[in-house]
Amino acid sequence: MKLSQLINEQGRQQSPYMEGLVNHLPMGQLALYQLTKDLERVASYTDFYNERFNVDPVSKNYTPATSLVECLGKREEYEACLHLMTEEVQTHGANAMIEKILNTYPLGLSSGLFHVTIRLAYAREAVSYDEALTEEIIRALSYYVTAYREVTPFFRKIPRDQALENIKQLMKTSAVDKILCENDSLGKTMKKLYQSPDYLDKGFLIEGTVDDKVLGLLDICLPAFEHTKSIVALHCITGLHAMLVLKEYFKDFSNALDIYTTAVITHLLTIDGIAFPKPVHEPVLRSWPELIEKGASSKDVHTIKFTYTCHELFECYHLEGLKKSLLHKINK
Repeated sequence: MKLSQLINEQGRQQSPYMEGLVNHLPMGQLALYQLTKDLERVASYTDFYNERFNVDPVSKNYTPATSLVECLGKREEYEACLHLMTEEVQTHGANAMIEKILNTYPLGLSSGLFHVTIRLAYAREAVSYDEALTEEIIRALSYYVTAYREVTPFFRKIPRDQALENIKQLMKTSAVDKILCENDSLGKTMKKLYQSPDYLDKGFLIEGTVDDKVLGLLDICLPAFEHTKSIVALHCITGLHAMLVLKEYFKDFSNALDIYTTAVITHLLTIDGIAFPKPVHEPVLRSWPELIEKGASSKDVHTIKFTYTCHELFECYHLEGLKKSLLHKINK
């Protein structure tokens, strides 16, 4: 048994979509393997997931598309897009197509609650174990294209240490407060925010280096997740890890992080009862082996993915807040 067999066997049969939501299995499989290097545990979790959830099957009956653009933002075109993307990867190579899609459609980084970027990043990591998992890159790119929804970027930049205060002020802006009080769905709320000139004018990016931008986002996202336990806030963090995995493919990664920052702020504001407390810097007296074992033993795919994300981000930035947020998720 190989990891590629486990992931590809399911991926050939299962759509990225699941009853209007997202099929997390391929991401969960890879994250669990990264945490444990145990194929038996991955196989067991695969069986559990398939018994628990009904994933949309990949249809063999579909109308062919003539271009990727024809499939853009149309989930019903997944199979047609998969056929085209397979040909594109065979002709140009997986790396070239990752670069092309990310740089042609960077405004879609947060589509599907950031899952398009997360699945693509996990697929890219999976190929390092087995070239046969190039198939998963093809599926992830097809998902990115068919789930595409655009961000409307901010342009105003502020120092990292002003981010928390600025997001609190942004929430209190009359036009923004009015939209948030309407209690629409996440998608409808974000659409209204992106259409608001006042929101776009007062929205902000974090100036400085890539590390400044990443740390500024974590300053906002980690306490927001601890305060709300929101799955939206969680994905803002797992998506950030995915962005770093895909860093080499962006022609201008700093600009890509700016787009991502706009998406994160907009997503966070949709969370009911959201607050942005100042981070409390205190040591977490749990070792990573202990945290990883607890996270990997969970049946919740988001806990598995979040454990992987927090560990990988900790390796880069050594923030105790990552351990703290993970403990909140594990103990939920």
